[in-house]
Amino acid sequence: MATLPYQVAAEQLASNEEQWTAYESTGNFVALAGPGSGKTKVLTTKLARIANEDVEDPRGVACVTYSNECARELKRRLATLGVKPSRRVFVGTVHSFCFQHIVHPFAELGGLGVKKPIRVATHDEQDTCFGRGVANAISVDENPRKWRFTCDNYRRIHLDREAEDWYGSDKRAARIIEEYEKQLRSFGLIDYDDMVLLGLRLIEKHDWVRHALRAKFPVLVVDEYQDLGVPLHRLVLSLCFRGDEANSRLFAVGDPDQSIYGFTGARPGLLKELSVRPDVESVTLRLNYRSRQDIISASEVALGETRGYESANEDVGVIDFHYCKEGLAAQGKYIADTLIPAVLDSGVATSLGEIAVLYCTKNEGDVIADEAASAGLEFVRIDNNAAYPKTPLTRWLEECAMWCSLKGRAGSPSMRSILSDYLAFNRTLSSERSRLDAMHELVACLRGLGDGDSSFHSWLSPLADSCLRSHLSADPTMKQETKTLDKLLAASEPDGKLENWTVARFGGQGGTPDHLNLMTLHSSKGLEFDVVILFGMDQGILPGYRDTSAESKREPRRLFYVGLTRARHEIHMTFSGWRDTPWGKKKDGVSEFVVELKKKLDDSSR
Repeated sequence: MATLPYQVAAEQLASNEEQWTAYESTGNFVALAGPGSGKTKVLTTKLARIANEDVEDPRGVACVTYSNECARELKRRLATLGVKPSRRVFVGTVHSFCFQHIVHPFAELGGLGVKKPIRVATHDEQDTCFGRGVANAISVDENPRKWRFTCDNYRRIHLDREAEDWYGSDKRAARIIEEYEKQLRSFGLIDYDDMVLLGLRLIEKHDWVRHALRAKFPVLVVDEYQDLGVPLHRLVLSLCFRGDEANSRLFAVGDPDQSIYGFTGARPGLLKELSVRPDVESVTLRLNYRSRQDIISASEVALGETRGYESANEDVGVIDFHYCKEGLAAQGKYIADTLIPAVLDSGVATSLGEIAVLYCTKNEGDVIADEAASAGLEFVRIDNNAAYPKTPLTRWLEECAMWCSLKGRAGSPSMRSILSDYLAFNRTLSSERSRLDAMHELVACLRGLGDGDSSFHSWLSPLADSCLRSHLSADPTMKQETKTLDKLLAASEPDGKLENWTVARFGGQGGTPDHLNLMTLHSSKGLEFDVVILFGMDQGILPGYRDTSAESKREPRRLFYVGLTRARHEIHMTFSGWRDTPWGKKKDGVSEFVVELKKKLDDSSR
């Protein structure tokens, strides 16, 4: 009998006792996984084993994670193990899981007052409904922007509308949320957070919903558990740990030290609580296959706590500090003109694609993007001021553009993957005939489009008209992606940001060896590079100027830790000791995290 791909991968886990323990687990299991510890390899290999050995057709396994980017990487890795998303294997965000497998099939039966067909509100529709909610709950003169963050956070933490403390913490926020949701329902809409919140209510309220989900998915796999917050934790407790019920089995991985999404409701302590339950087996993955020991040691200094992680590599790493007294623009120019060429000349990074410049916000992104462009460097930019948003649709379009550019040559995306993702943009295709027709139409269109040298607009426009508009508009959950497509088309027209882009350049935005990586520290999570450059490491930027207490600095410190642990060989940090603000120059000094780290390294070298 032939050895399956996941079995070959499993053989590579056997030499690591902790990884092998996770792979061999048979009950509820939590892997606390340090940076670079191979947690994604463990999770995907284990999931492949579950799908092949533990769960019989027609039952399956569900794997939920934090973001579309995480889901994309999991799907890519699973494909190499012979596992592809199907009716038996769900791989996606917790939001898509709740919508697809709980809210959509059960909301009407569960008495939630959500009309079918269920439509997901666009950003504009959300803003309209929220504005009316604020007006009804407080005053027509109240600015909705003042309340949006507060209400979003309140809604993700206070989940029980019938509980005594629903109004207790912030009565006005609670009333705004109630009015906002009334407005959404009056238009037959739900929003992004509703997907999880309504799904959780259905699971907790109805035992028949729990039974149906457990029958469909007897095993639940959770990636990046520390980022998924209270609703996901309660969902897990309901499906996997509910009294004497026939529960689903849990396999979860995560790292509380890398929890950097507190503003979305993430609670890293929940993973620690789960790992010490008597009915859960737990292990810590301590061996780091990514970073050199000097980088690992420096990252623990930055974290402020010792974890005992060890490098699987024998050579040492480089940690360097670069003072640029003239400010942020001077830091950017130094990186683009001096530091990156030096790194490439040294051979530490084999290409631009193995270098990442990480920063805190889109404001720093504007600066480094301008300097990189002036230096003639091609780059991929991921932040809120990028040329276009990174959504499932635009990521898919990047793959299509790359396929057209390479025409099946080495490095070309898989047409099978492109077709699978295309079908996922329209779940109303219920028959096999309609699905085949949609796939044939797309293949014919892509084959007839231009190659990598064609203008991006001349490539995108016919693709949008012949396939995408009709395909997306048929699914009521894809309305926001239709708007994204319109914005992308507008940006590619004359005088748009992408006016001069070619198909190859757009396809390269998915990441190629020829493109420098510019991204926020948040966006870098889960990625790794030969060389990492931390840009704008000044007090007031990291930690932010509002972060003045020890408690408020915990998450920024973890963010700094995440940035350091992206590097394999070298870390470089640039700073000026001051920053420009709307209120003038602020001379708050170098980031206290950098100061602490530099002092520790200087002391240890004496």
